[in-house]
Amino acid sequence: MAVQVLIRALLLGSLIVSFASMANDDRYQIGAGDTLSIRVFEEPELAIRAMVPESGRIQFPLIGQILVLNNTPGEVADQVTKALLDGYLVKPEVTVTIESYRPIFIKGAVNRSGRHEFLFDLDVEQAIAIAGGLTDRASGEKWFIVRDAEKIKVTAKTPVMPGDVIIVEESIF
Repeated sequence: MAVQVLIRALLLGSLIVSFASMANDDRYQIGAGDTLSIRVFEEPELAIRAMVPESGRIQFPLIGQILVLNNTPGEVADQVTKALLDGYLVKPEVTVTIESYRPIFIKGAVNRSGRHEFLFDLDVEQAIAIAGGLTDRASGEKWFIVRDAEKIKVTAKTPVMPGDVIIVEESIF
């Protein structure tokens, strides 16, 4: 029993570390629909939580609007730090994390098409399962992802990214 509890705790811990590492990964570009948390160390009045609108601009205390769209969390932290150094704070320590990612959309020959929450390490097959599985008329190979306005043919193991639109076409009998 104690071993099972320990194993569960270790698994949960690794999931949290995986989540945190992706949330702070400086390769991830922020998109419309992501929710950001921006904090300045020892400055609680400068802590904000904001969903990124289509314009890509969010309001930050003292600074005003800042463009976050297509920037990494590190780039946004640098931008806020530079602005705060301009007459507001002596040595600001800014942290930007992504609290939640933009949703994915699954459409076509699945049982529950529509908007679904993005989950880490998700592949196309798992996304289809989240959408209730394939319908009887679904194609087993005509699967696509629309990402950055480009339609890409995919397989079951293709990774899904925040904001992806997964399309499952019907097979022709």
